[in-house]
Amino acid sequence: MKPAYVIVVPWRPDYGGGVNEVVLNLYRETQTAGELQPLLLVEQWSAVRPVETSSEGRRTVYLRLWSPWLEQRRVLGLIKWFLAAPLFLYDLVRLCRRHHVVAFHVHFPSLSAFPIALLRRLGLYRGALILSFHGLDLRDARAAGRIAHAVWKFVFRSATAIVACSRALADDVTQFAGRSAKRTGGVRAIHNGLDIPHLVSTVDRTAGVPPALDGRAFILSVATWERKKGLDVLLRAFAQVRRTHPGLALVLVGRASHAEPELRALARELGVADDVFFYKNVSRARVGLFLERARAFCLASRVEPFGIAILEAGAYHLPVVASRVGGIPEIVVDSESGLLVEPEDVQGLAAALDRVLRDGPLARDLGERLHQRVASEFSWRRAHDAYRALVPQ
Repeated sequence: MKPAYVIVVPWRPDYGGGVNEVVLNLYRETQTAGELQPLLLVEQWSAVRPVETSSEGRRTVYLRLWSPWLEQRRVLGLIKWFLAAPLFLYDLVRLCRRHHVVAFHVHFPSLSAFPIALLRRLGLYRGALILSFHGLDLRDARAAGRIAHAVWKFVFRSATAIVACSRALADDVTQFAGRSAKRTGGVRAIHNGLDIPHLVSTVDRTAGVPPALDGRAFILSVATWERKKGLDVLLRAFAQVRRTHPGLALVLVGRASHAEPELRALARELGVADDVFFYKNVSRARVGLFLERARAFCLASRVEPFGIAILEAGAYHLPVVASRVGGIPEIVVDSESGLLVEPEDVQGLAAALDRVLRDGPLARDLGERLHQRVASEFSWRRAHDAYRALVPQ
């Protein structure tokens, strides 16, 4: 029996989102490498005891991972945790022994990682504990109270590695973890990746591009409809660009949120509602249909820990215009593999979009260089190997 590499996630990873893409691709790469057996551990409150199953060919365990400190319950939650701890810690030990677990790789970590950390401190589990931060998880950790911060310190000191998806985020995690990060050798930056052949080969072409886009040139943005993605800035820039590019459309593909009505209202206010198309909750298998038809890709984020959507645009040789924030400059080299502008800069964003729309040779060169950069420097194999190096031989 191969040793198990347990990938821990706080939700089922079978819907869109950057974290889920990371998890599913690392599972596939680990399976392909063949040295370790990947196993998904999905945190599920209703699974008081471990429930093992197979989901879409992936070995999966559902289990409640319980933090001893919950801000909304506090003392009562702490009492319940101590009463239940012997049972779920016993289940975790059995899981480790039954599958010969050599690593718990916790994505989007929270204090639910505490039971695994506690097992390491007690010597009941001697494998690796890797914490991978993706952005919002760090925001939530920072917002916790003083006691929660003390529990975080325990988790950090019990980990064997702390990882972030970009150097920019690694700096932020380091500030939060403080001296605790030094025990693991500091916070490492491991970039997310992309398997270009797999992405292109799994496109679902049964439905095709929506008829409203037939024959229309369009700028594409793939991002959750929330403020941090800067879609309001993009709408304002698009309103300027459309004046000199009649017939141009803007396509917003993403996960719906409470910001959708505000974005639609802004499009009406700017007089571009008929040229802005919202497509929500599009399956990952259909996003490629939009990418292969777009004239340019834009990510106008105010905050962006990494920007995996830019890798996908690069897979399709698209010229990219994006904000100079977070991990984006680690992917896009300004004026070489894309154009970068300051966040909130409507005029700068409009000018950059106009430039790639007017200058065909520039757009092709930017798209080609980004494609080459993604293929050579941002593969999932490379990411997998970096994570594998964190697990003792």
